[in-house]
Amino acid sequence: MMPKIDGFGVMAELKKRGIKTPVIVSSNLSQGEDVAKLKNAGAVDYYVKSNVPIAEVVERVKKVLNG
Repeated sequence: MMPKIDGFGVMAELKKRGIKTPVIVSSNLSQGEDVAKLKNAGAVDYYVKSNVPIAEVVERVKKVLNG
């Protein structure tokens, strides 16, 4: 967990400030409701960091950057 603010708080703050930067969330939270909450908050992708090989992370980032 991040100190002072969690991923949900970060997403809320980005939305509040009108920041449109695409966000891919890397977390160890794997509950369906957490994933849904973050995607509803504006995350473009989400993965459980302990379950995804680095090559897949690179592909996800490329996909977001290439539209």
